[in-house]
Amino acid sequence: MKVAIKSITFSLGSIVEDNNVLKEDNPDWDIDAIVAKTGVEKRRLSSDGETAVDLAIRAGAKLLEKLDDISVIDGIVFVTQSPDYFLPSSCCIIQEKLGLRTDSYAVDLNQGCSGYIYGLAHAGSLIESGLLNNVLLLTADTYSRYISKTDRTSRPLFSDGASASLITRSDESSISDFIFGTDGSGANNLIVESGAMRDICNPTHNYTPPELKMNGANIFMFTLGQVPKGIGAILAKSGLSLDQIDLIVPHQASKLVLDNLVRKLGIKEEKIYRNYKDKGNTVSSTIPIALSQARDEGRIKEGSLVLSIAFGVGYSWAGCLIKVSH
Repeated sequence: MKVAIKSITFSLGSIVEDNNVLKEDNPDWDIDAIVAKTGVEKRRLSSDGETAVDLAIRAGAKLLEKLDDISVIDGIVFVTQSPDYFLPSSCCIIQEKLGLRTDSYAVDLNQGCSGYIYGLAHAGSLIESGLLNNVLLLTADTYSRYISKTDRTSRPLFSDGASASLITRSDESSISDFIFGTDGSGANNLIVESGAMRDICNPTHNYTPPELKMNGANIFMFTLGQVPKGIGAILAKSGLSLDQIDLIVPHQASKLVLDNLVRKLGIKEEKIYRNYKDKGNTVSSTIPIALSQARDEGRIKEGSLVLSIAFGVGYSWAGCLIKVSH
């Protein structure tokens, strides 16, 4: 696709939760053993009244501050599994709050861990087709709203966060060699069966929130079986080898998952980017946040070739190559 990611900003939940809080709530938990698997020492959680839409608006506002003229944006793609309401679409609320054009294209995508790559493909296709010129791609999730305080599998892992990316036309092919996958036989292994967020997080409402159910072992086995194949498929489409990739930026699932991907791929540690230690797993926002931080840290720069791979709830997976623009 002759489109590029011109800017990325992000926003995290207002509350910082460290593992001392987990120990206070669950004295029987072996925190050291949990951290050895998750790699997460701090999580960012949304405060009372703070939803995924609020986080997305905050991330979007940061991006718009960088633009001379926000009217250049003619499309909004919002990826979330934590909507404010069943209807209207969250993107409509976001359009009004950010003061974007009323003739904007706007759509919500119900995708989770692989949502950023799906969002890139959606936004890029709209631009390539000539329908749009500049798309604001937003991701946001507040999984913490779905998680019980005593859930040893999910609570130590997930954080709340959002990202905003400006996707624009480019003179060169900057995003390419997409792969996608879906296997609904794993749908029940990561599932929330009811509820929507604006009602759940209202502190004055007497509401028993729905609960996230995750079969960590099955998710882990799916990841190790499918993700190396996905990376191989991207490389086969591009005709490149792993040696020609400057950095792999995967979904920040957990330390255990990424450790085993490094092992299965036979790559050096410096080839892969990790940032879950103080941010946890922010679901659809892990990859854009990682891309932004990798750029800030000098791990990637203009012209760098990044392989990004996402995987999880659904089962769903997706990946692509990203050539970093200025």
